[in-house]
Amino acid sequence: MTENPFLILTDEPVPDSRVRVDDVVAAGRARVRRRRGVVAGACAALVVLVTLAGVAAAVRPPHREPANPDPTPVPSVSAHPSGCTVAAVDVGGEFGATYTDPSGRYIVYTRAPDPGRLVLYRDGAVVRQYTSGERFHTAALNTAGTVVGSLGKDAFRTTDAGTVVTLPRPAGALGVSASGINAAGDIVGEASMPGKKFRAVLWRHTAPDVPVLLPTPSGTSSSADGITDDGRVVGNLDQGAVPYLWNADGTGVALPTPPGMPGGVPLEIAGDWVTGLVNYLSMKDFDPATGRRTGPGNPKPARWHLSAGTVEVLDARDVFNGSGHIAADGTMVIDRFTDAALWSGGALTPLPAPPGYGRLEITSISADGRVLGGAAIKESIGSIEPFRWDCRR
Repeated sequence: MTENPFLILTDEPVPDSRVRVDDVVAAGRARVRRRRGVVAGACAALVVLVTLAGVAAAVRPPHREPANPDPTPVPSVSAHPSGCTVAAVDVGGEFGATYTDPSGRYIVYTRAPDPGRLVLYRDGAVVRQYTSGERFHTAALNTAGTVVGSLGKDAFRTTDAGTVVTLPRPAGALGVSASGINAAGDIVGEASMPGKKFRAVLWRHTAPDVPVLLPTPSGTSSSADGITDDGRVVGNLDQGAVPYLWNADGTGVALPTPPGMPGGVPLEIAGDWVTGLVNYLSMKDFDPATGRRTGPGNPKPARWHLSAGTVEVLDARDVFNGSGHIAADGTMVIDRFTDAALWSGGALTPLPAPPGYGRLEITSISADGRVLGGAAIKESIGSIEPFRWDCRR
């Protein structure tokens, strides 16, 4: 590669609710051969806080955060006033998406140009590799190192034996994808149904061969994106029309959105915090081939505090839509066109870039906010390489 694929991402359409970082990177690599783009300048962040009466009572109180083993330090190549250090991770080739588990001990990389290869690290060392005849779309992994995602039109999970297991489809489903997993191994995702409809689906670790469709209001579609250790699930109804939470008992409640910013897509949940997008109904077009919301729009990164029943919006033009990832204390890591930064509701704190590298793309954060996985771009040749950030906050 001789050009920077992230330079063109300002011209990419806003991703739908099934945001896949490696798909965006792949699109960038294809389009960079045709033209270069110009990124937006940095701008100030504006925080909007909204409270919806009654939501706090409808959700569960904060649960105890899981124990987070102190990750084994890796050699740092730079230090930064943020308290974070950054170190390269050698995956033996180019890569796609990068994810860490809630403890920060495991990190998984999708290898390229081998489309069907995953490399799993624990405490900085390779512990397992997986291969497939199709390209992996990784979505999440848990504290046991189990990886979930999609292969073609099916969902998958990895095993300790070094194999990949396809998850069964619900009756009548045309395809499934997995997007979240908890410590016990419960997996959530989405089933594509006839008529361009979608349903949130759960595979319980106690009965992995019996997929369960989550309760969904009559006449609507649903999708699930994240699950906690106590069984709460976040997702949305009708392709982002309503941000939604399922409690462990199956009851559901809509999450609040700010005035004038209807629609939302929660993407991750950690502790009592959820991150995703609001103002999702600004995307008014549907792709008739897929039944998904698409086209131009102006979704905004946001975070929900479940027990407080609040939603906050990060209103910054230089933020990638769908780029936020969240820790159990509410700290988010945000990808911007100029850099990546931590956000806790106040000022943004930029993360360090390795010497000789420019833009960053952070794709995951551990539950305690101390380990981040992602990539850095070498501007001189446009290469994209994986890195790990250790933040002693």
